[in-house]
Amino acid sequence: LLLLILHDACNMLDRSVAMVDGMIEELEAFLGVSSKNNCAMKDEKKKKVEKEQAKQPDKVKDEKRTEKGIENKKTDSKPDEKKNKAEKQNKEPKAAGDTKAAPASEGEQPEFTKLELKVGVLTKTWFHPDSEKLYCEEIDVGEEAQRQVASGLRHHFSLEEFCPGRKVVVVTNLKAAKMAGFESQGMVMASTSPDGKVELLDPPHDAKVGERIFIEGLTGEPFNPNQVQKKKVLQAVLPDLQTNDDCVACWQGKPFMTSAGPIKVKSNKKCPIG
Repeated sequence: LLLLILHDACNMLDRSVAMVDGMIEELEAFLGVSSKNNCAMKDEKKKKVEKEQAKQPDKVKDEKRTEKGIENKKTDSKPDEKKNKAEKQNKEPKAAGDTKAAPASEGEQPEFTKLELKVGVLTKTWFHPDSEKLYCEEIDVGEEAQRQVASGLRHHFSLEEFCPGRKVVVVTNLKAAKMAGFESQGMVMASTSPDGKVELLDPPHDAKVGERIFIEGLTGEPFNPNQVQKKKVLQAVLPDLQTNDDCVACWQGKPFMTSAGPIKVKSNKKCPIG
């Protein structure tokens, strides 16, 4: 009897479940949705999400590998750049005989090299018409035109001594100035003894007209006339100009030189130059 009752109850339950399923299907049909489709879509979406999540660690790993690769490339490139730069410097050929030091900056440049002293030769001399102290000269310093210069040497040299053909030392990068109405475009250099004896600086006989006088070991391009005046270069250099015991003209004890040898005076030893 119990088995019959249980069997009937199971049948009734099955019918109830079937009835509920039918009602659900009708409701889904009315609403235009399908639980089966929804489940399938949910399952598919879930699988897709799981698949993306599974790929995510690999993507992160790939990004890390890429970043690490870029860093390694940057690190590796630095030694290569240094190596290439060093190799390029080693491969660049130096000009034959190029042993001169690089030009000094203005602050480091020796004062003497800021002036331009040249070997010149007198081509014409005459008394200044308005001054008893001045000579007027035309001097060849290796340029296209002759330089005209006024010098206060009239009381120290006769016209026979201060005559055309005599070589002199001329400062050529001074700003032109009027001297008793005569425009002077340079300065002839001489030494003066304590008793007032004036002697011209004499270039060697074989010194080339127009060559720049130098001091061994010193380099630097001469300033232009405006710079010389503005920075008072002549005033800075003159106190250190003096002849030595051998009558050689010097700056700070270093001899004035030409291609043919040093610049000298006749007899004035340890005398200022100006």
